[in-house]
Amino acid sequence: MVGVLLLLGAIAVRAGEVTYTFTSVSWVSKVEATVCDGKTDGWVSDKNASDYSAGRTDAEGRLYSAGVSVKTGTTGAGATSVQTFEEVRRVSFNFCQNSSKGRGVIYVQVGNNAPDSIIVTKPATSGAGVYNRDSVVAFTTPQTGKIRFWVKCTENAINIQSVTIRSASGGSSVFTMDTYQLVTDVAQLQDSDQVIFGVYKEGVNEIMGYYDEWESVNNIHAISGRYSADRSTVAADDRAVYTLRIAESDGRTAYIFQDELRYEEAYLVASGGKTKNRLAVWTDVVDKDTYGNYGFWDITIENGGEAVITNLGNSRSKIIQYNAQNSPTLFSCYAERSQTPVCLYRRVEALGDVAAIVAPFVNFGTTIETTGSRTIGVNANRLTADIHVSLKHGGVFKLSDEWLDRDGDRLTVSYEATPGHYVDTLVLESGSVRTEVAVLLNLQRVLRVAEAVQAEDHAVVYLNDVTVTKKYDNYIYVRDETGSMLLFDRGDGVTGKRYGADVKAGDPLSGVTGRFINYFGVPEISPTEPFRAGKNGEVLPEEAPAVIDSADVCRYLVLDSAVVEGWTEMSYKGRTYVVANKFKLPSFVQSEPMRTYVIVSYDHDAVTLYIIRQEAYPSHPQGVDTPDSNGSSAGGKARLVMKDGVVLVEAEEGVFTLQGEKVF
Repeated sequence: MVGVLLLLGAIAVRAGEVTYTFTSVSWVSKVEATVCDGKTDGWVSDKNASDYSAGRTDAEGRLYSAGVSVKTGTTGAGATSVQTFEEVRRVSFNFCQNSSKGRGVIYVQVGNNAPDSIIVTKPATSGAGVYNRDSVVAFTTPQTGKIRFWVKCTENAINIQSVTIRSASGGSSVFTMDTYQLVTDVAQLQDSDQVIFGVYKEGVNEIMGYYDEWESVNNIHAISGRYSADRSTVAADDRAVYTLRIAESDGRTAYIFQDELRYEEAYLVASGGKTKNRLAVWTDVVDKDTYGNYGFWDITIENGGEAVITNLGNSRSKIIQYNAQNSPTLFSCYAERSQTPVCLYRRVEALGDVAAIVAPFVNFGTTIETTGSRTIGVNANRLTADIHVSLKHGGVFKLSDEWLDRDGDRLTVSYEATPGHYVDTLVLESGSVRTEVAVLLNLQRVLRVAEAVQAEDHAVVYLNDVTVTKKYDNYIYVRDETGSMLLFDRGDGVTGKRYGADVKAGDPLSGVTGRFINYFGVPEISPTEPFRAGKNGEVLPEEAPAVIDSADVCRYLVLDSAVVEGWTEMSYKGRTYVVANKFKLPSFVQSEPMRTYVIVSYDHDAVTLYIIRQEAYPSHPQGVDTPDSNGSSAGGKARLVMKDGVVLVEAEEGVFTLQGEKVF
């Protein structure tokens, strides 16, 4: 069990601050990888607690029920630090309850000063107590002495995960080591920068490795990376570092990625020629005969960090992307922005003894949420005055505080806005030290299908509620009252499961978002996030128009008296259409009129009908004749009608579906 405990509870140590994470009921703790011994740098138990739980961390980095549990009946459990701390200004506790209960008081005392307290109440929302959170005791006048704390629990349990002490004798800055920080503007890149290729998607913790013929013949293999919770930094890894060179190609600024750590004179190139998706490392950057300037790249940065890295050579596939569908996953070049985008991290040297303020950029990304907030950690080094924070513009964005502690603090940036693209600058000042970071928001409008299909290729689209008309493999055809389109479901790239793996025809979908592309005439979205699916039963086809053309692409139609001729053609109302057996039917009924259900597609230059099924005209109630090819009854007793976009049979006895079920 000890071996497991040593791995728990990541520590934050920064200028003037030290965090102790507790690992047993007797308040044994650790700082970084060293277990405190309880004699020189640990804690001496005043009274043991009742239980200990390692807890867990979710995908967003939030802790659940981690630490030492003080339950009702163990009032007074706590400990005293071995060390004396000079000029203590803040003591914070990271703790939780259970999902819906837990009340009491956390007391803290510095030396012989009067104790202070944190009141713990029941969670305002049921279930919220399971998340760990921080509560802070701040002293107006700095205090010196050993730290003592104890917990009085009056209901259920209070679980203490860690205690953080900010003082004059605290730890050193986390920036004593170099970091790799997200590139949010091309202007940040400098010649000879060391860079790491990351993945621009939360939850995908991969980075681009190095070229090795054992691992990656025609691509660069992916390796595991360690991202910060906000993905603003990534841990250094010698297997993933490339040296950036800034050069000129055909009169324009170009970038070269050199793999000098492993191969010295070797460079990242797009080697797919006219047909392949390939990325490799070769010993030159120009191949006059075949690939052209295949070692030169153009870089643009979108959405606060998404890097579009495009090759300037002759390869058909030029854009570096992450392929989550391949097994194993990999990085390669593609002709279109069809895969998961990448990002760049550049090496930033340690601050050392320099007075500085360090804060990540605040990127709310692309969203449809009209209100939101994001909390960032503002770090500081060698400051003598507190940090004043402000926004250059304000209005849309708001700050939770005007002043932050000189040793660093947390700051919440929030917004309330209407659709649009917003940019502001967060200014942090302490004496003569000044830092600016970007605040970004791209608030999208939810689109109906008719609006979505007019989007530019590769644009991020948020789709309003739609209904599935046909599902086959990773093709999901959907519609709303304004039109129809295709969801091309590539899946999440993490679990390997497609987002719509379980949806069926008739299911309503909400929350669909992804990149749009008009794929040779077919409007489609490749979802990039999970969406919600309900259960709504049968979905009815629309009546086919007299002439089916490209405006009908992706519609689910029913054609009466359509005649299939062979496997590739069908005649309908005097016109001939291309047919494809997309849905792998075992056979077609040929050379006789049939009621035929189709999905309309558009393959490059021709309307193509994907046949879903064929059926003879259904039996109608007594006295109702079968409609002829013009939709009228031979006996005048029934006719096809369209009501609310649905084809129905109107007869003397009532109105029926095409399957003979009475509607009214």
